[in-house]
Amino acid sequence: MTRRRLLGLPVAVALTACAPTPIAPLTLAGEWAPVSAELGGRAFPVASFGGATLRLTADTYEFAGDKGTYALLSSGPPASMDIRGREGPNAGRTIQTIFRLAGDSLTVCYQLGPGERPSDFATARGSQVLLIRYQRVP
Repeated sequence: MTRRRLLGLPVAVALTACAPTPIAPLTLAGEWAPVSAELGGRAFPVASFGGATLRLTADTYEFAGDKGTYALLSSGPPASMDIRGREGPNAGRTIQTIFRLAGDSLTVCYQLGPGERPSDFATARGSQVLLIRYQRVP
């Protein structure tokens, strides 16, 4: 091996060791019930979801008649994904999100407006950021 290749090896190993652990889409797969929500800095009643649950496969979602795909972008922190609506009220839209998975709890922060992807799990008064905390349905 040449000297240049040998010098590059420790850098590659260090970068790989520092990279966040990826979240497998199958980890997110399942059915999730909303337990609390905030919109624009205010509590948002979960009852307004009409008992709907979020259903995720390895790359698709369904929630209250809204269907589409999602793509994991980074494992964070915070982890991020883009949601692309195909049918229903979000058809044709791309929604930027961040999320946190902790056991059977999933927290997703959605940017519903024209702003930047959320950077933390909070909603500011007057924003179009929706924060939902889900619990996995057994």
